[in-house]
Amino acid sequence: MTAFAPAVPGALATRPLSVRTAAALAVLATLPFTYALTIRVGFPLKLYELVLVASAVIAFAEGRVRVARGSLRVLAPMLLFAVWAMAGTAYRLVAPPSTFDGSGFSTRFGPVGDAVLKSGYLGLALWAFLLVASVAYEEPRRVARWWMIGAAASATYAWVLFLSSVFALPAPLLPGMEQPQIINVGGRELFRGGTFEEGNYFAMYVLCSVAVAAWLRWYRAALALSVTMLITFSTANTVSLALFWMVLGWFRASRERDPRTRLLIAGGAVGAVALAVIVLLPTGYLQAFIVDKLVSDDPGSKLDRLDLTVAGLRMALEHPVMGVGFTQFGYHYRAYNLTDIFAVARPMKATVVNVWVEILSETGLVGLALVLAFGKRLWQAARAAIPSSDAFRAALPALALSLLTYPTYTVAFLWAFLALIAGEGLRARDGVTVGA
Repeated sequence: MTAFAPAVPGALATRPLSVRTAAALAVLATLPFTYALTIRVGFPLKLYELVLVASAVIAFAEGRVRVARGSLRVLAPMLLFAVWAMAGTAYRLVAPPSTFDGSGFSTRFGPVGDAVLKSGYLGLALWAFLLVASVAYEEPRRVARWWMIGAAASATYAWVLFLSSVFALPAPLLPGMEQPQIINVGGRELFRGGTFEEGNYFAMYVLCSVAVAAWLRWYRAALALSVTMLITFSTANTVSLALFWMVLGWFRASRERDPRTRLLIAGGAVGAVALAVIVLLPTGYLQAFIVDKLVSDDPGSKLDRLDLTVAGLRMALEHPVMGVGFTQFGYHYRAYNLTDIFAVARPMKATVVNVWVEILSETGLVGLALVLAFGKRLWQAARAAIPSSDAFRAALPALALSLLTYPTYTVAFLWAFLALIAGEGLRARDGVTVGA
């Protein structure tokens, strides 16, 4: 691998489009198309996955990988995490614990196939980080603008799809789509996932996109995307979005010397969230999709998530060092669940919808420590770009909160977003101003 830096300090002009840059921008523009515009080969093969694989093959053929200076240091804990997790998984597959049970439910490819697929997704995610970080180091605003091209296309289509369900019109499905995710609201079935297969995935992408728009200071776009969050009907990500705006307001306010300006900025951030609450309360949206989901006594989804989390923590207590292996949670779940008396009747392999518990139960304390070390290095990189990085720094705690109710950490858009944060921070560290 070879590291690079700009030849001279100062703002850089927009460079000619190299193969590497073109690949990164193509990935960014197609990131939200994880369900639409896909090729079905037993699973939805995405456009950006084809680009990532092609770019990796080209780099392999050239015999070198051009990365931004410092990006490998930021990513190093995750590279170690991948090695640790795959080694631990191989050991668990060869010598599975007595709690292993792979019968009575369907899986995608079985214990070995699932683990190999997860390793592949993680590898693509880390490659996406290096690819996007290298281009973001050179031209972060160009990367951000191309991200927004994909975000605008995805959000626009999501609204078209949503409104078609509101007015009971035929759904304008894009190639690759069979049936969009539906949520029942007041007896009416509404589409909530846009170009994603699930509304929660779409919601986290919207959260990242709001941060990118705010970093660009495209506040009208950030506001429009924030409104788009509502049609995802995602409780955790909606709460995380409110956290993002409040933290961003705090960062901006704390830097102001004039107390009145500081109070105005902080009050504006809190007031915006309060205004959203006031607007949403009469519609019933806030009650139905935020309050009720958080405090409901309904034993359905709430108990199920609690049971999965408790089972994951019990699993981690028994296997604290290396966990049970990539994607193996579902094969050990029955031995650790306490409250789900219908666990034996689950038609699909159980998945813990909590990334932090997933990491802990499947890769142990060592895996969790490596992920947290990566988070620390990413935060340090972002701090180097203060005050430009305010929006990115505000997004990190919001994403950490969302991951508490998220099913995976290998989605490519998450790593591309983190790569943009790293690229901007490393660029600022080296004294290069953010150019056009």
